[in-house]
Amino acid sequence: MPVHTDEAVNASILGDMLEGRAYRYDPVDRHGPSLYYATYPIARALGARRLGDLEAWELRMAPAVFGAALLAAVLLLEPAVPAAALAAAALWLGLGAPFVYYGRTWIHETLFVLLTFVALGSWWRGRATGRAAWAVVAGLAAGALAATKETSVLTLLAGIGALVAATRAQRPGEGTPGPRPRRDIALAGGAAVLAAALLLTSFGRNPGGLADAFRSLSHSAARAGGQGHEKPWWTYLGWLLLPSLRSVPWCGWTLALFGGAGAWGAWRRRAAEPLPFFILAYAAMTAALYSMIPYKTPWLELNALAPAAILAGIGFVRACSAFPAPLRWPAAGALAALVALALGSETLRLCFRYPADPGNPLAYSPTSPDIRRLESRVEALAPGPGAGPAVIAVVGRDIWPLPWYLRRCPNVGYWAELPRSPEPSAVVSSADLADKTGRELGPRWKPEIFGLRPEVLAVLFTRDPEPPGTQETKP
Repeated sequence: MPVHTDEAVNASILGDMLEGRAYRYDPVDRHGPSLYYATYPIARALGARRLGDLEAWELRMAPAVFGAALLAAVLLLEPAVPAAALAAAALWLGLGAPFVYYGRTWIHETLFVLLTFVALGSWWRGRATGRAAWAVVAGLAAGALAATKETSVLTLLAGIGALVAATRAQRPGEGTPGPRPRRDIALAGGAAVLAAALLLTSFGRNPGGLADAFRSLSHSAARAGGQGHEKPWWTYLGWLLLPSLRSVPWCGWTLALFGGAGAWGAWRRRAAEPLPFFILAYAAMTAALYSMIPYKTPWLELNALAPAAILAGIGFVRACSAFPAPLRWPAAGALAALVALALGSETLRLCFRYPADPGNPLAYSPTSPDIRRLESRVEALAPGPGAGPAVIAVVGRDIWPLPWYLRRCPNVGYWAELPRSPEPSAVVSSADLADKTGRELGPRWKPEIFGLRPEVLAVLFTRDPEPPGTQETKP
């Protein structure tokens, strides 16, 4: 799968960290540092010391680990959610195309969902056991969540709303054993502030990072308006449920079927079983918040799909319980096999056969496979006789993820317009500047067009060799 633009941008930040430059939080156009700090030890252990040392699979090990950890994190919900239901939920969390696709894409979302479940699960377990340690764990996860993405504000709103709804639905006298709300809130709040402050300030090396985090809220509010990614409220439903050119949406359909059964059961037993109802309320509020915001990308739907998977697990168990007792386990095995087969067929096509195809609803602005041809052409360039090392000038702003693919070229520079010096051996220009760049280079420079992303092109200019006899004779 080609490296996505967001992965390439993230890799350039990690490359700076590997080379010894301290991370500095950018409140305008970047997310928080949790992803980089979580990936840094993996990259170092694999021998990376600079951007050019990194391979895509090394970066993608991190979200794969986060996805596996998510399967373990849902166990925090047991026994309030039966173990059988959590095992069934693993079908969607482990085989569902959205989870697999973004579990092998080095962006923030899989880590974000993992931290969300650790925070919510630990908080609920603390309420159930009365142990202060769970409040501290929940706070640390919440602080890391705040240092991962600015959308943590939405998670906080949905979590508080769901907690209020579940608490009000609970029967009088059926409270959880030994909860001490004031103590737990103080412990969780203190741990959250500590974790967020350490990460956002680069462990004290960038004290202004914490203030920048507050300043980022205004930028995030503006960005929520769309900024080129605005889409109607029903977009997530369309991505999830409508057949695409490349697959049948088995994940969406089975989540709707089994998740609907689990949601109905959670609603009917909301007074006696508050945690399933909490998950239902959280899923509904999260889906509503993300649907109302004009800014939409397909990986954001993971925030609602993860709790929906828990509801689907509950619904799966309810469906199996409808069978007579002697047939219950065989029926559960057969039904699980059918669901796994359906999910696996969609995942195979979307995540492995057509991961960068524009007809794939999960492939949002995917990198064109054509970029590998451009990479090979640039790497094969050699200077003429008597010339110095090849200098590659990249001109323009919309050139991502090209910096990732040229990371091993030793003499690559990036400019807003064609530089006067040093004299380049080749020039890669964004499409909007190609005409101007071609005129400035002159008629001996020949263009070749390559795809970067859907409807985003780059033009490679290479110089024809001088005809024989035109070279200046040296004394």
